Amino acid sequence: MKTLSRRDFLKASCATALAMPMLLQGSVQAQTPASDWPMFRRDLFHTGRATKTSKMTAPKERWNAFTRGLVESSAAVGDIDGDGVVEVVVGSYDGNLYAYQGRTGALKWRYATKDWVYASPAIADADGDGRLEVAIGSQDKSFALLDGRTGRPKWTFLTGDGILSSPAIADIDGDGKSEVIVGSERVYAFDGRTGSVKWKFLPEFPARSSPAIADIDGDGKLEVVIGSLDGKLYALDGRTGTARWAFNTNGPVESSPAIGDLDGDGKLEVTVGSSKRGVFCVDGRTGQQRWFFEANRERIPSSPAIGDLDGDGRLEVAIGINDHRVLALAGPDGKLKWSFPTNDLVESSPAIADIDGDGKLEVIVGSHDGHLYCVDGRSGARKWAYRPRAAAQFFSSPTLADLDGDGLLEIIIGNNNSGLYVLGA
Repeated sequence: MKTLSRRDFLKASCATALAMPMLLQGSVQAQTPASDWPMFRRDLFHTGRATKTSKMTAPKERWNAFTRGLVESSAAVGDIDGDGVVEVVVGSYDGNLYAYQGRTGALKWRYATKDWVYASPAIADADGDGRLEVAIGSQDKSFALLDGRTGRPKWTFLTGDGILSSPAIADIDGDGKSEVIVGSERVYAFDGRTGSVKWKFLPEFPARSSPAIADIDGDGKLEVVIGSLDGKLYALDGRTGTARWAFNTNGPVESSPAIGDLDGDGKLEVTVGSSKRGVFCVDGRTGQQRWFFEANRERIPSSPAIGDLDGDGRLEVAIGINDHRVLALAGPDGKLKWSFPTNDLVESSPAIADIDGDGKLEVIVGSHDGHLYCVDGRSGARKWAYRPRAAAQFFSSPTLADLDGDGLLEIIIGNNNSGLYVLGA
């Protein structure tokens, strides 16, 4: 079977989409995940903001593990086997999902699919049995909920397209039971216990974006927010899957949305990148544009992170752009606060934390130039850069979690040299 790279695949998909006519703060803390980083972008709001700190002024490699394919998937972390030690779970282009012991990198189990695994896993008790499961999709069109202890499927479902979207797990319909939500040719909401489809939503083009979940309109009920290659950002009713609103960006939405009170008015906004257009901020209640930052007609596969980068009491949005830059935009109005240059494309999604223990936030992000960068959140100046041996591109996004129980964050990230790397202080 001939396998396209994700980049070639997405370029072809986006070219098709572009041929169409141009047709937190407190609320984020209220849904803090049980483990440090159990899903893509860390939490259901997709903030990409870790709450723990580290002392990483010059990162040291703690362990690495090599697969037989590119590691563009981003890791999820959780104690999936209940032994008191967290595991790191990540996919590879070799068609496997791997679970590694967090302290040592020893392989715990491997789940095989029939095509590459770009999507990032989600970890939660999806079926209510008191134990953690792992949800993952593959380019072979299959979606599975796996037993966290063994890696064996509890249920599987065959979608109509390859799955690049990373799942979210939440009780979106308020029935006291979890659903599993993911994008493919449709946006699916599965019953966490059985894998049966509770609802599905059909965009005009597939959803490669990953769903964020929040009560964005303040009605006490959850919405699912997701982008599509049809150029639209959708807010879907968590109970029924019907669209509450659809915002047309006029460019393929490969990026995954992030949610926060960006302007400090007590209401939630949604921010997302749109390829060939720029970065948008949309009112969560109405779906109307609040601001737009133009990005030189570049692709934006990177997903935004949200945090108060400069300590002024207001939120910023950090995102990578394929013109080789990482941007920090002011949450209230989208104005550029700083721009950090790399030497190649930035398709990795930034993570935010006080990674060096100085009481100030940093932005951590990978680049196609083979470096993982740590950038000062206030100024946009480089603090350090890490390049693994025989490095290739960083598509993968950094995961920040305490793997060894010492209270300090490690950085976990995949590289296109087929390796997964864990860095510590």
